[in-house]
Amino acid sequence: MAAAMATNADLLTLTTTIQDALRAEMAGIHTEVATHTGRIQALEHSSETQSARHTATDNAIARQGELILHMRRHLEDLDNRGLRCNIRLRGIQEAERGENAEEVLRGLFRLVLQADAPQKIEFERAHRALRPRSLEDGPRDMICCLHSFPVKDAIMRSSLHGPSRELKCPSTMIYPGDARASRT
Repeated sequence: MAAAMATNADLLTLTTTIQDALRAEMAGIHTEVATHTGRIQALEHSSETQSARHTATDNAIARQGELILHMRRHLEDLDNRGLRCNIRLRGIQEAERGENAEEVLRGLFRLVLQADAPQKIEFERAHRALRPRSLEDGPRDMICCLHSFPVKDAIMRSSLHGPSRELKCPSTMIYPGDARASRT
């Protein structure tokens, strides 16, 4: 017998079934694509954020070298500024009782500078060398940091030209406070 031919209704039902199956599959695919699109966008955003953080970190690390160099130079400058106004005096006899180091040094510097002495000689600090007093070693050095470099410079120039010979203590020697030889 001959096979029965499909009718329009059968073809319509079959087409509808295929269309429904395709729609269901397409809806599933659309859902998966939407899910993957969301994930991809989240990953792209995360990647951009990480890239920006990485760039910022690289820039900060590169800048740290410059900052450390700048800080080192600043510290050297501060150290040099602190030392450039220092004067070390050797051979000034120590008083039996406490002495006012600033007054002793102020009087000595006025003798050294003579007519060139400023009205007021200001000190940042003035003290004896920080070691115990000893009768065998002689007097401890006096160290001062003058407030003004030009005053220190004038004292050093005047002391080189000989007025220190006229001092009460002819054995007194004046050194720049940053001289390594004066620290022994």
